[in-house]
Amino acid sequence: MNVGENDTVEPDGSPSGAPRPEGAENPQQAQQPETPQAAGSGPAAPTENPELVSLREAASTAKREFEQSQARLRAVSKAYTELQAEMKSFKERMEHRAKQDSELLAYDRVRAFFDPVMNLKRSLSTSANDLPSLLQGLQMVQTQFMDALGKLGLAEVPGVGAPFDPSVHEALAVQPVSDKEQDGRVLTVHTTGYTVNGRVLQAAQVVIGKYTEVSGEA
Repeated sequence: MNVGENDTVEPDGSPSGAPRPEGAENPQQAQQPETPQAAGSGPAAPTENPELVSLREAASTAKREFEQSQARLRAVSKAYTELQAEMKSFKERMEHRAKQDSELLAYDRVRAFFDPVMNLKRSLSTSANDLPSLLQGLQMVQTQFMDALGKLGLAEVPGVGAPFDPSVHEALAVQPVSDKEQDGRVLTVHTTGYTVNGRVLQAAQVVIGKYTEVSGEA
């Protein structure tokens, strides 16, 4: 077949205008190798279930909160144990101090009465023939006893001339008086009364005056 000047020749040697048999392919397309599938590439990974992800996150959060609660519980338990130990130690210190105070108070009381008792013992050892010395010694001992009791809060209830006070006085009798100044006042003390730090130890037994107008007085 003659090829004209204007005819182009295909790569396979046939003119461009010549008809191609059926099934013939473009040589360039036929020679182009198929693109191989990328190495290692496979089917796309399936998308994870959102509910499963949510459950996993909730479980992780719950575990974290549980561990935090356990830590707080251990801290509270430790603090409570330390507080119990401190309270026990404090109680023991207070009991020890109370015991010391009680022993010191007992010592002070015995010491307050020790001298009067020793003087009483010496007075009683005096010869019965020396009555003036014996009486003087007993009087001194009485004074010392009253001083010692006074340091402990003992006080004598007001007597003659004091206004009658039913909280510390016990009226044995009422005696008429002509002097208005003696009305309602103690005239006689039969038994001396005593108080300890304001509390009545023994009420004073007294006779009180009652003002009465003299007949014929304007």
